[in-house]
Amino acid sequence: MLTIALQTLRTRFTLFIGTFIALSLGVALIAGTGQVLNATRQQSGAPAPGRYDAADVVVRAPQSYSVRFGSGDGAYEETRTGTRPHRLGDAEKIGAKVASVPGVAKAVVDRSVPARLLTGPDADAGAETVARGWTSASLAPFLLSGGRAPQRSGEAVLAVAPVAGPVARVGDRLTLLTAQGRHEVRVVGLAERAGATKDADGSAVSAVFLTDAEVRQLSPVPAEADAVAVVAGPGVDARSLAERIGSALPDSGLSAYTGGKKESGTAGASRAEALGQVATLLALMALIGCFVSVFVVSGTFAFSIAQRRRELALLRTVGATPSQVTHMVLAEAAVLGLVASVVGCVLGVQGSGAITAVLKHYGMAPADMTVPVSVPVLVTSFVLGLVVALLGVFAASRRAAKVRPVETLRESDVETRVMTTGRWITGGLFLALSVFLLFQLPGAGDDGAVVISMVLTEILVVAMVAFAPLLVPPLVRVAAWPLAALTRFTGTLAADSARSAVRRTASCAAPILVTVAVAGSLVSMSNATSATSINDERAHLRAGVVVKAAGEVGVPADGVRALAGLHGVTGASPIELTSGSLVSFNALIPSTIGAVDADELAGSFRLTAAKGSLGALRGDTVAVSRTVADQAGWSVGEEVSLRLSDTTAMKLKVAAVLDTTAGLPGVLLPRDTLLRASPGLAPGRVYLALADGARPEEVARAAGEVARGYGAEALSHDEWLARSAASAQQEGRTLVLVLLGMALLYTGIAIANTLVMAAEQRAGGLLLLRRLGATGGQVVRSVLWETLTVVVVGGVLGIAAAGVTMLGMGRALSRSTGGTAAFPVPWAEMGMVLGGCLVVAVIASLIPTVLQLRSFRTPRRAASVPTAPGPGNGAAPQQVEPPVASRL
Repeated sequence: MLTIALQTLRTRFTLFIGTFIALSLGVALIAGTGQVLNATRQQSGAPAPGRYDAADVVVRAPQSYSVRFGSGDGAYEETRTGTRPHRLGDAEKIGAKVASVPGVAKAVVDRSVPARLLTGPDADAGAETVARGWTSASLAPFLLSGGRAPQRSGEAVLAVAPVAGPVARVGDRLTLLTAQGRHEVRVVGLAERAGATKDADGSAVSAVFLTDAEVRQLSPVPAEADAVAVVAGPGVDARSLAERIGSALPDSGLSAYTGGKKESGTAGASRAEALGQVATLLALMALIGCFVSVFVVSGTFAFSIAQRRRELALLRTVGATPSQVTHMVLAEAAVLGLVASVVGCVLGVQGSGAITAVLKHYGMAPADMTVPVSVPVLVTSFVLGLVVALLGVFAASRRAAKVRPVETLRESDVETRVMTTGRWITGGLFLALSVFLLFQLPGAGDDGAVVISMVLTEILVVAMVAFAPLLVPPLVRVAAWPLAALTRFTGTLAADSARSAVRRTASCAAPILVTVAVAGSLVSMSNATSATSINDERAHLRAGVVVKAAGEVGVPADGVRALAGLHGVTGASPIELTSGSLVSFNALIPSTIGAVDADELAGSFRLTAAKGSLGALRGDTVAVSRTVADQAGWSVGEEVSLRLSDTTAMKLKVAAVLDTTAGLPGVLLPRDTLLRASPGLAPGRVYLALADGARPEEVARAAGEVARGYGAEALSHDEWLARSAASAQQEGRTLVLVLLGMALLYTGIAIANTLVMAAEQRAGGLLLLRRLGATGGQVVRSVLWETLTVVVVGGVLGIAAAGVTMLGMGRALSRSTGGTAAFPVPWAEMGMVLGGCLVVAVIASLIPTVLQLRSFRTPRRAASVPTAPGPGNGAAPQQVEPPVASRL
């Protein structure tokens, strides 16, 4: 049987070309996504230059923490590294103690202050950077490339990348913005990192060096510092020196580090956090890709076997046993799967670069992210491709082998019992599972609802395909009725063809169903989430003007006071923003955290509490959104824990669970509480409440003049909502594009493959139509109407699957948003998807049809046929009616 399988593949490769392409692209999709996903967890390449490369020992506070969950044998710990440095206190005293340790040549107290260097009048004309003392420059080291070192307050040295364009020249005056306010500085020197390259330091300005005294003055807590860096004396071993320093600092909670541990790890943690978001995105992308590829490949294999039923029946007739037929078909699939999987792995290696480029283009991945070739991922993709090939062909081969030869030959002409026992079982199980998930959606929370909705869509697609023999005939009748009424014969012929060949119609509609269902559900979920968020903000935002800082450095206190003093402004509500992790009952949940004043919020927001009271947000308390409360398992009155991004631990009491957040973070702390734990935060947004009669546009212009001096911008109420809506929609479109891009391309090719295979099956019928007298145009039109019917059937089923998913998602959003949920119908997006499916289907159907018509020998149409005269008379020839088909 293996010999027969190899001969079949060699002599009739065109029969398997569609399956080969579908399987190769499926493996490529899985391999490419898997390679990038693996790269997010195992980055390769030389480490980037560190902040303390020229130091031998670094003394600092711990930068990581662990939280224990569970108890007994089921207990486990989760460890996190902060994304901002945890500072050490009483830095000068510690620096002096370290400097007195034998073997220390120099001890440098290293401080850093987040800053923004304003280089132009616009909010965006600036660079995020950090201010440091000049003494710290030697720790990297940075060396002067021009000018001199800062000697007094107001003088600065810019550390620039060697390949960056000129940001400023020696003698220029610039504005340095920190949380303490605006500071005018004069550039007295330029510095470059020793041995730096473009790859090592691609930013234009990596640091601004001031005098040590000025950096200490700008620091929110002058007594604190990032670390104490030590340069060892000649011939002193760094490890031995670190041990002596550790002995000199007993019970301080500090540690001395050498080698690769000198860096705090915050940069790596920030990178890991960014890559973790990419990994989540890729996991969703891989989920969609795996489902689409497995579904399409299995369907393509099953359809190709269904086309060969007459051939398999002939094998049974000449004596082949059912087991031999099954083994032959499995051997064909195995050989095809081996070759296609190899090709798919090669394509996947190339495709991983394209995926990474797209992620970088949309800012979803670090610019220096690399994707090394992962042999385990390729092996897994190869094995998965082979397994899919064998599983995809197994059911169809078993069914063909079980039918008796005569019955198989009869079934090759007229399809009977398409709704098999396997279809009933599969459809019933997946339908029951979809109903179960539908009832689970309302209590899943926003993030959980998205994941469940995606899985629900895929389960519904499988159920619909299983029940296709029941769903297709009535849908074909409805879809073909207008065509039959308008086109008379060709529309009716197309409907009859689609209805009689249920298996072919269902196979052709399946990839369209997958495309429309997956795209529709994702686009709908994205649009609904964005629209709900905007509706929430529109319904509860009262502020007439919103000022937004351009970068991490917000609007300092003097800027807030200037904004609050503008004509027509009755109050200013600054919101400091940071990040951290919530300690839930079983995990650490990353979250954005805001600092507010509950009394100030009333003028800018209409916030209501579902439980508790926002007025109780005083002292060591926290208010959370309903979604956060559901995710973390927090309730009003409960004592909870959270960790800030610099690892600071906080114990708080839940004061309120809010119905809505109106664009604010889902976790709100009293301003004095958060600033006490994390000094140096400046408001990222300032909401301005306006007096009655004040015009938001005029106040926004006046606020804009103030905001530009702090690298921020001011927007009126309507402008802010429009900007938020546009940003949310753009983010949603980008997310959908990344998630669906490759999957939609793959399903488009699958649609073309399936319809080309169907055209081969239809060839005998087309030849019969031509011999009956149908014109080429009539044949083409009948094929066109049948293709249109198939697209309508697949589209309707796909829209139904997406609609059920959105029904469940809508219930989840309505429960978590307190009545502001919105569900816009994505008419434009779905129109584009359906239009794309139609174009691909028409091209894939008509091109083979036209080629087949050209290959047929066109019959000669005679208007009359002479008959023999009757005996004994010279009767004239009688006119004979042409064939019925010629009048179609």
